[in-house]
Amino acid sequence: MLSFRQQESFLLSADAILRSLVELIVKHRLARRAISIFLLPFELILTVPLYLVRIRALRISVLGRIGHLATEPDIYLKVRMLGLRRWKFGIIICPPGAAANECLLEYWGRHIRVVRYPFWSRILARLYRHPHLSYDVSRYYMGMNETAPFIAVKRAWSTRPALLTLTEKHRRDGRAKLVEMGVPADADLICFHCREGSYSPSDEEWHSFRNSSIENYLPAVIELTKRGFWCIRMGDPTMRRIPPTERVIDYPHLDARSDWMDIFLCGSCKFFLGSASGLVQVAGVFGTPSGAANQAPFSHALQFGLKDVAIPKLMWSETQERYLTFREIFGSDVANFRFTALFEKQRIRPVENTPEEVRDLALEMLERSAGRAAYTQEDEELQQRFKALMRPGHYSYGGISRIGRDFLRKYAHLLGDRQG
Repeated sequence: MLSFRQQESFLLSADAILRSLVELIVKHRLARRAISIFLLPFELILTVPLYLVRIRALRISVLGRIGHLATEPDIYLKVRMLGLRRWKFGIIICPPGAAANECLLEYWGRHIRVVRYPFWSRILARLYRHPHLSYDVSRYYMGMNETAPFIAVKRAWSTRPALLTLTEKHRRDGRAKLVEMGVPADADLICFHCREGSYSPSDEEWHSFRNSSIENYLPAVIELTKRGFWCIRMGDPTMRRIPPTERVIDYPHLDARSDWMDIFLCGSCKFFLGSASGLVQVAGVFGTPSGAANQAPFSHALQFGLKDVAIPKLMWSETQERYLTFREIFGSDVANFRFTALFEKQRIRPVENTPEEVRDLALEMLERSAGRAAYTQEDEELQQRFKALMRPGHYSYGGISRIGRDFLRKYAHLLGDRQG
């Protein structure tokens, strides 16, 4: 008769052997394929009750990209709340480490069931690979060469409040962390960020046209600090450092950087000064107004909310040695170009907004946040002329945000919608 300790040792050894065999089988492609085929009938049987009770796995295009993680669950919930689609009970399958920001995923977990445990994630992922059990929420946001469906959702949502709000704990802990950085506890914050080439080396050759230079944001930041604000530069540690400046925190290079702190900063600043990157979308789902410079593709410039303002990159034709007019851009495929190679093939160069243009955008946002933004009749006419150039099929056609006031004044001659 084996003693208890001997029995326990035997069971542990058997378990280790069994795990090794399972791992060996899983690693072997043919064995994995055979097991998959064997399990398929059982999987299909299990999917029936899930389908009937309308439980669906939400298919987010890229869980590892924070813009998608912010926008796609937000649109799914708004579609459901507005009654625009037949009701579905959505779940997000996301094992630890798969999300771009674990804290943001926790916030969505207050509204959507999120499956985190590795075992259940693996089991459910097998079941929900079947098309009838998945709900593709990425289609609202992607909009390749078409008007993105989420534009209509934003229009329908209109002035309703944001779905996410910071917890009191995050507000309290975030302020305490800022004090450790030397920021006064009662300081008014403005966050700023621009996309750099180091963000995603694996697909940089596709999306490099979306990058911009942090140097072009610094005059705006300095102007804001002169007006009493503390400015927090956002991003990741791969970004180039900025020169030490009074009242400016180069947050990506601090030990204090964390997922929850990223969310706190995006959700608590006066406004977010951003670019063509996902962080500006994080600010939006928490109801933080955004000034988005360097928007590219050109047709994306109106993708934001009622409180937001954007300015696009201009398009320089190497062939004609001039800027394309807005009418020419919207009248061609250039408006929707999503890859750097498309611009290069047409010999068109997206041109960054100048430091003065970014500064003017920041000051307009400052006026709007204080409730004292002034728009003349001519300004409103310029807004309408820009929007009138857009047609169905342009990504943000029908968008409810604004184009920067001073940008339109400066480039009114590029509207190209009038003779003479």
